[in-house]
Amino acid sequence: MASWQAKVLNSVLSYIAKPGMHARGTRLSLADIRGRLLALDSRYLSWPKGLISDNLPLSHSTLIHNHLESVAAQSPRLAIFYVRGGGFCFKTPNAHGRFIADLCRELDADAYVPDYRLAPEHPFPAPLDDVLEGYQQFLSLWSGPFVVMGDSAGGNLAMALLLQAKDMGLRLPECAVLLSPALDLGITGDSERLLSADDPFFSIDSLLRLRGAYLQGANPMDVRASPLHGDVRGLPPMLLLAGTRELLLEDSQRLAQKLQEAGTQVEHHFLAHMPHVFPLFEMLPEAREARELILEFIRRRLM
Repeated sequence: MASWQAKVLNSVLSYIAKPGMHARGTRLSLADIRGRLLALDSRYLSWPKGLISDNLPLSHSTLIHNHLESVAAQSPRLAIFYVRGGGFCFKTPNAHGRFIADLCRELDADAYVPDYRLAPEHPFPAPLDDVLEGYQQFLSLWSGPFVVMGDSAGGNLAMALLLQAKDMGLRLPECAVLLSPALDLGITGDSERLLSADDPFFSIDSLLRLRGAYLQGANPMDVRASPLHGDVRGLPPMLLLAGTRELLLEDSQRLAQKLQEAGTQVEHHFLAHMPHVFPLFEMLPEAREARELILEFIRRRLM
């Protein structure tokens, strides 16, 4: 049974996040929504104390190097290459910063975060191009063990990155962690199941709108856009986390099955009644449980 905190959060998301693409019945532009989300992120969530950010320039964006002030004088044991989610169109730096800071503290790690360009101004494949360039820059700076992580649309980009890196012969991480990844923009799964999902975060309308803003006519079956359909053989061990109330749950379930069939080591946890990217909601007991699963998985693979 879900915690009372999760029940409250699901109710709040149903009243605020789900109808968040409209204001007083008026359809908001994606730029307006982005501005509102950034304002909420900075107003209600403080930047984590002791987390320092350095911006490393890329061709069209930046690679953010996050490191803890308390361990600045010593070398980190490992690195996290983290691709933030946000529906390809938005970002919440403080919310993700707090989650990343927690991981860095627990793992004695530095984090590298590609601040990729956003749709609709910069549609597919611009965000993925930025993530790939950021990854190549990261590899030139870091030679130790590392993990690739991503959530939601960032999970899509992280998975597409792994497939591209493998095809290009680039160094792959020791393991990967995906949280509620959006892996199938072709929407080839069980449509009846999708339509019946009781998701407190996403509606079908918002999902399709964000998908359209990102693709803008590009082929949704391109494996760079829908990495679920790529060749997963030879990928590193992977941990998948999602909630059972998600529209996107089937993406994680199908990827888990595909990885198993390909002989790739995969662990998955689909927590009952949890919403989209629930590990980021630090007030939830279930989020703390999920974070422990993530830490234990990474420690097993990298330490």
